[in-house]
Amino acid sequence: MSAGARLLLLALGGCLSIASPSRAQAPAGFDLDVLRERGIDPSIAEYFKDAARFRPGVNVITLFVNDQPRGRVEARFDDKGELCFDQNLLDKGGLKTPDKISAVAAVAPTSAAAAAAGQCYDFKASYPQTAIELRPGKEEVALVVPTDSLRPNESEFSGYSTGGTAALANYDIVTSRSQFGNSASNFLSANVEYGFNTGDWIVRGREMYSRQDNASQRQHLYAYAQHTLVDYRAIFQGGQINILNTAFATGPITGMQLVPETSLSANKLNNVMVEGIAQTQARVEVRQNNALIYSTVVPGGAFSLSDLPLLNATSDLEVTVTEANGAQRRFTVPAASLHGGNLGMQRGYSLAIGKLRSLGNSTGRQPWLATAAGGWPLGRNSTLSAGLMAATGYQAASWGVDTRVADTNLSLQQRLSRAAADAERGTQLSLAASSILAESLSLGVSTTQQTLGYRDLSDTTISQQKQLNEQLLLDPTQAPTQQYARYRAQYSASLSWNNALLGGFNASYSRSTQFYGPSTQRLMLAWGRSFDFGTVNFNVEHQLGGTSNQGGGSTGAANAFYLTVSIPLGKRSVRSYVNNSSGYQRVGASYNEQFNDYVNYTVAAERSQQTKDTDLSTQVSMLPRYAQLNLGYARYGSGSTSYNGGLRGGMVLHEGGLTLSPYAVQDTFGIVRVGDVSGVKVGTPYGPVWTDWKGQAVIAQLPPYASSRLEIATKSLPRNVDIKNGLKLLDAGRGSVNRVDFEVLRVRRIMLGAKFPDGMPLPKGGIVLDAGNQFVTTVVDDGQVFLLNGTPAGPLRVILPDERSCSLQYALPAKPDPAMFYEAADAVCRPETQAHAKGSPHAPT
Repeated sequence: MSAGARLLLLALGGCLSIASPSRAQAPAGFDLDVLRERGIDPSIAEYFKDAARFRPGVNVITLFVNDQPRGRVEARFDDKGELCFDQNLLDKGGLKTPDKISAVAAVAPTSAAAAAAGQCYDFKASYPQTAIELRPGKEEVALVVPTDSLRPNESEFSGYSTGGTAALANYDIVTSRSQFGNSASNFLSANVEYGFNTGDWIVRGREMYSRQDNASQRQHLYAYAQHTLVDYRAIFQGGQINILNTAFATGPITGMQLVPETSLSANKLNNVMVEGIAQTQARVEVRQNNALIYSTVVPGGAFSLSDLPLLNATSDLEVTVTEANGAQRRFTVPAASLHGGNLGMQRGYSLAIGKLRSLGNSTGRQPWLATAAGGWPLGRNSTLSAGLMAATGYQAASWGVDTRVADTNLSLQQRLSRAAADAERGTQLSLAASSILAESLSLGVSTTQQTLGYRDLSDTTISQQKQLNEQLLLDPTQAPTQQYARYRAQYSASLSWNNALLGGFNASYSRSTQFYGPSTQRLMLAWGRSFDFGTVNFNVEHQLGGTSNQGGGSTGAANAFYLTVSIPLGKRSVRSYVNNSSGYQRVGASYNEQFNDYVNYTVAAERSQQTKDTDLSTQVSMLPRYAQLNLGYARYGSGSTSYNGGLRGGMVLHEGGLTLSPYAVQDTFGIVRVGDVSGVKVGTPYGPVWTDWKGQAVIAQLPPYASSRLEIATKSLPRNVDIKNGLKLLDAGRGSVNRVDFEVLRVRRIMLGAKFPDGMPLPKGGIVLDAGNQFVTTVVDDGQVFLLNGTPAGPLRVILPDERSCSLQYALPAKPDPAMFYEAADAVCRPETQAHAKGSPHAPT
């Protein structure tokens, strides 16, 4: 509530409290004479006599219909504060248009067209059960309407924000240095995304640079333009893109595509989860189609990576874990487990055409291709999908069904391929199921089987493939090279069970068998339980199969377990663990503290039971308002050390200047402005941000076609700043650049200790007036006079209870202290004749 509103309510309350039967009374008990004396229009008492109301005219409110949020809307209210059901409100609320027109209009129309659009319909006459709840303090209106007044289900997106222009850049830099005795290894990775938004168009490009010792690599990952066609619930992309909605394993292309807009559909892809165990502080890299799609540093112990930027949902993920001592371990996450019982296809139609694009140093051929896919509902619980692909020397087709039976989700998909250059035909069959077996028990299984002749498009683009094929025909017993190793079948299964007494159990298993070569198997077991003192977790990883690292040696431990005990201590936590990897046991402990909003640090110690060496490490994560910074150090035994650092964030160039963000800026974002006040904390959907020296901050991510909540942390405001409304709800359309302004008011609160010249405090109840005889405030206990917003121009007079008057004299500093909620000063109230004899009283600014 604004300072003016608070003052008005205080004045009204005062008028109500001092009313007497002999004076003119408003119906609610307000003293109209006192209102007039204090410069307040008596009609205000009439307007507020029954309840709080919206002011007449147009107000921007949040609309709820049957407890469902319908977003922000410009609502009109008449001179009695009653809601006008105009066409705009009916459209936003998804309500049917009544036949009867209300006799009262909230705002006089300026034209015939405006009159038609601005008519107020008598909604309650058509649907008498309607209940209207006005919440002016929250800028909300809640409607409860009968179901027959609701329009048939249809999506309405006209109320979401559109437009805006801004340029952006995101950066993610990771560096590390490892020393082993007399040798050292350095690693650097820099990932930069750049682009701009304008007119709901999204233009993006990404570059990645990596350097390992003296070898470096630069990859241009993509550059594209994107636009959402709201009426068709589709996204158009053109440029260097990844095919988004297809049943085929493809790769990046240079071309264009049209795919369903997932934010306008309830069917969305499940998050992909990659789980594993790191023996030490390690670097984890995830590749798909030989392209690096994700890189991060994880501490020792079990880890899980989610929300990965997949190129597609039909190619395996190759995960590489590089330990602090340089040892590498690899495993594969089968494509069959990526969508977890969902075909990964959206309902609607998709079309893509372009030329295959290679990443890095690939020398494979780059054919032209076209692909089309469609998804259609089969009843309420099933979806049918089909797709076609045609490329130079390659054709493929697919069909699939995704259905739900009771508590079980089933997915079946078949792909057929023809590789003309290799004279090969084949098929691939995928089946996935997930089921809730009991209240706390769930099961998921998936498998992919393929014939020897089945080919993905990428298989036909690898150089020397024909030669290897001919070699296999001449000597079927000869195993092909690793480049041509093909799998026969992939299997994955997971089982989860939760019990209030025993805790939660999870088991996952994956197996891949090749036509030529060994099979690989991986088993993960996990258990966790919360106790009064903290939580206990136990993870086991068991890996079988013939895999090798780049040097042809062992990839490291095939068996490992991790036992962890975590004890929370408020903003601090203590963690101890035991790690056993192929018979080599290590024990350790760590201490973590969230020091404040900006700093989080961890220190850890670990000891090997075999070598008796002790490892020490520390990691500091900082959020210095406008970027994220990570620094780490580790010492392993007496001859190995490791350093790592990371810097990430974003920046936006907009009409208000350049603003930095601690988070990567996504395709739909905004700029928030809190006056010109710096250092104000604002809660956003992506995390807290702080205003810069201009009072601006970046809202790095806004969910498209959904409501977002932005909230000011009032404790971060300077003491001399008030905010009219610290909460905003924003409905953003994809690609829009949104500007959100929080209106602030700089106030100067002054507490005067008013006394007579003889040192006696002024009596309680005196009325303080300004030079124009307008009411300012009243005198409270011990002669205290509280001035809410500085002092008015000119002298202040006090009308005492015995009808005498005096003039206040006081002195204040030229500038207020922003750290003080109010300033305290002494004041002398001299009788007016005495004050005029001594000169004009001081009138501070």
